[in-house]
Amino acid sequence: MVPPIIPIILPIFRCRIDLQNTTAFPNASYDNITIMTTPIDNYGRPVEPCERYNYNETQCQMNSDLSCVNLSSPVIGCDVRVFDESVFTETVVTEFDLVCERNVLRSVGSSMYILGYSIGSILFGNISDRYGRKRTSIVCTVGMILVMVAVAMSPSMEFFIATRFFQGILVIGMNIPIFTHGMEIVGHEWRTFSGMMYHVSFAMGYMTWSLIAYIFRDWHEMQWGMLVLALPLLVVVLIVPESARWLFATGQDEEGQKVTELMARFNKVKLDEEFWKEAQCVSIEKPSYISNRYSTIDLFRGGVIRILTLKVAFSWFVNSMVYYGISLNAGSFAGNIFLNNVYAGIVEILSYVVCTLVMDRVGRRLLLAITLSGAGLALIASTIVNEFAEKNRGLITLGVVFAFVGKALVSGSYAIIYNFTAELYPTVVRSNAVGFGSTCARAGSVLSPFIIDIQDYIRWFPNAVFGSFALVGGLLALTFRDTTGQPMMASMEEARRFHSGKTVRIQDSKDAVGHVTGELL
Repeated sequence: MVPPIIPIILPIFRCRIDLQNTTAFPNASYDNITIMTTPIDNYGRPVEPCERYNYNETQCQMNSDLSCVNLSSPVIGCDVRVFDESVFTETVVTEFDLVCERNVLRSVGSSMYILGYSIGSILFGNISDRYGRKRTSIVCTVGMILVMVAVAMSPSMEFFIATRFFQGILVIGMNIPIFTHGMEIVGHEWRTFSGMMYHVSFAMGYMTWSLIAYIFRDWHEMQWGMLVLALPLLVVVLIVPESARWLFATGQDEEGQKVTELMARFNKVKLDEEFWKEAQCVSIEKPSYISNRYSTIDLFRGGVIRILTLKVAFSWFVNSMVYYGISLNAGSFAGNIFLNNVYAGIVEILSYVVCTLVMDRVGRRLLLAITLSGAGLALIASTIVNEFAEKNRGLITLGVVFAFVGKALVSGSYAIIYNFTAELYPTVVRSNAVGFGSTCARAGSVLSPFIIDIQDYIRWFPNAVFGSFALVGGLLALTFRDTTGQPMMASMEEARRFHSGKTVRIQDSKDAVGHVTGELL
């Protein structure tokens, strides 16, 4: 979910002081000269690393002291920056000098990734529903690998920004059909596990970045390392068969039957001729939805589906805004960056494991409400504690604990909304629905850093906003119909009846084969 931030991390930097290269101060260290020539705070850190006091180097050489440094005149901008290389030898920031007047390009790079993510969500949600899960996955996986090569070889920041944009498009274009496929290829008793394992893989990837970055301290080498790890995915998407549910839902019964029999043999389930005859007898005529082509617009057709889509959109927006808000703000915590990355991944995995164990017992609707509103309460509690903490170490630690509790809970709710959305919509628009939800989520993630910036003026504002939205989102979750234990719907008509509070009999259509075999897989 969160794009890798290690390659674009901002290391400590300051102005390069030419006096360090002179022989006038043989006993003065670089830090001593920096303190005498740079505005610093009470902790000895540069107040503004892009500025320094003015001085005349020739005069300093002649006087052999630092009286040449004009402490009373206005500071001036750096000529050249010096970056701390104790952790990383090269990052995108240090290579392309993305600080001071060029700092905006760092934000542009992240924004273009998110923009690509948004475009890809809508684009490949439609393509996946129209041309199939497998074809879409193959195209996007090949494209992503090629773009990763281009990113690693970026000769300029402009080229890096462009490739990050296409990377965002292809990453979500690959993820949507893979997630949807994973939900459709299993029976209802395994849907929770399948959906949650998808999110566990994200957390593991997040932690893998720590290992790669620890081994390779240059961002180019990091990219090559991640590329090597991504190559086996291409083999996987090539050998995994198409979704049988999608094949049946689009009228490709012969291909659907082949895939079903293949999966049945793999799971040691025997499907005899009687089974297929019974399935054929369900309906002689093909359902009308088979010949239709659906798009994102269909998510807003009809009152019941339109209201559902608006509620789903808000839920995705809130989950993403709060998740990114906590994740980006947690980056300011002190400690080892590699371990912090691992800890963040562990917190998410624990959250997913707990949700997997209790989701089928508690239900999607109630668990979404509990986790999202619980995250809101934790953030509000953290805000209150921090306001009264001042220099009390115990209260400061308690505030951090509440923040991590909020992160664990919103990680769980974010995973639940993925599963829930896939089950709330029928097969013919399922990828469209997940793609549209992901697009709404990007709006929330874009807003998060701007909300965080306000804490420079109003310290309690970000967590108060995140907490309030999470509470509202948790209450809204109670208005959904629960899908726990329900067979996955195939047609829009089934979805309308379900969300109108009516009983849905999946066997009403020829697509019953897809649902029956889904329970066997």
